[in-house]
Amino acid sequence: MVEKPVRSVRVPDGRWNAVKDKAKREGKTTSDVVNEALEEHLQKDAKKRGK
Repeated sequence: MVEKPVRSVRVPDGRWNAVKDKAKREGKTTSDVVNEALEEHLQKDAKKRGK
């Protein structure tokens, strides 16, 4: 496993609980779910900007 730095962000309770639920359903960590969502968002943004 690749070591990743620890980051801090503020997330509303409802959204965090949804992330934890999704992670549990999919057998992933909350970090996996958050990182996948961030990557998807960044890819969509890059496509919008034509990159």
